[in-house]
Amino acid sequence: MSLFPRSATICKHAKTVVQASEENNLEPTLLIALIGVESNWKSTAVSKARACGLTQVMEKYSKHTCKQLTNNPKLSIKEGAKKLSFWLYKYGKGNIKVGLCGYNAGFRCKGKNPNKQGMSYARKVLKYKKQLDEAIEKKKNEEAKNEQGCDRIFLRVGSFCF
Repeated sequence: MSLFPRSATICKHAKTVVQASEENNLEPTLLIALIGVESNWKSTAVSKARACGLTQVMEKYSKHTCKQLTNNPKLSIKEGAKKLSFWLYKYGKGNIKVGLCGYNAGFRCKGKNPNKQGMSYARKVLKYKKQLDEAIEKKKNEEAKNEQGCDRIFLRVGSFCF
């Protein structure tokens, strides 16, 4: 997976990502990384398990239908941010790996034998987030502006449009 596979899509939804992150006490780069891993920024993505939209929210755990989540990327981002916040703070008690594992695998991520697939997923999201954070740090020192002009939104929270 490329670090910035769908930069125009990320940029298009920058404001929603920042807002949803702030409302749910999340780092924007964590939400960006989660979306990158979950759907590769394809808003119409639907998994075999019926996880839908950019954030691959399960229809059975949402008050929204799969059609709503795939047709409305902003809704998917906001819904995914809420779900991620639950898993990080209520279930994971602030432990990012446990919270990400929970987002992916449910209530099988604590104890001596946490879900292997979920923990692998958590490592993948965190690796992607680290790459994003490093790229942001490098980019902060540059004066270049992108053609969409949305980098001001991300710079406000220490990020940028890719």
